Amino acid sequence: MDGLVLLEKENRETVREYAYRVLYQNIMRLHLLPGMAMSEQVFSTVLSVSRTPVREAFIRLSQKGLLDVLPQRGTFVSKIDTEQISEFRFLRVTLEKAIIALACEEFQDPWKEQLRQCLKEQELFVGNEDVDRFFKSDNEMHRILYEGCSKLHVWQIIQDSNLDYLRARMLNITAAREQMHILYSQHQAILEAILQHDTRRGVEVITDHINKVIGDVATLKKQYPTYFK
Repeated sequence: MDGLVLLEKENRETVREYAYRVLYQNIMRLHLLPGMAMSEQVFSTVLSVSRTPVREAFIRLSQKGLLDVLPQRGTFVSKIDTEQISEFRFLRVTLEKAIIALACEEFQDPWKEQLRQCLKEQELFVGNEDVDRFFKSDNEMHRILYEGCSKLHVWQIIQDSNLDYLRARMLNITAAREQMHILYSQHQAILEAILQHDTRRGVEVITDHINKVIGDVATLKKQYPTYFK
């Protein structure tokens, strides 16, 4: 299938887990585009598995809001919901202003070093225009902020709430690679605020960083109207 990126099956990974992981990652990385028709038969053939694990993956993905099952019409990759993005942006700004304030006050050296390593990776990914790896590293940087402030459980809780937010961000950096430079610069400013214990600056940068998605989505809806609800 055009666009689908096949992944290596991991050790001890069941066929059910493999089918789900491949489809989930391809939807989140926009290799399977919003509104695209999905067929159990096609994916069972492409993945070389029976239809049962694909059907189970479809059910899990629909429960997460990533697939729409329409009676008499079929199954489709869900379109990006801008209302959900707006609500999640509010949640994310509220949480991360508190997280960055904690980080500026009490972040320990091992966590600072992990952030530095993330930024080194991101510099390479920006230079190579490696969207997938930059996106993964971006998400990892935010996870480190939460875990370094002893709030990893909070991070885990919000992961299933931000799927459309993440797809919109992926679309944004895929459509305009210069967006990676902007995000990377913001990440540098976040780290600098933490190193300088500058809470005011940290809160200012993280707020701009999260709020950026609203303006980006408005532009993306004009460019890709069929991808959005």
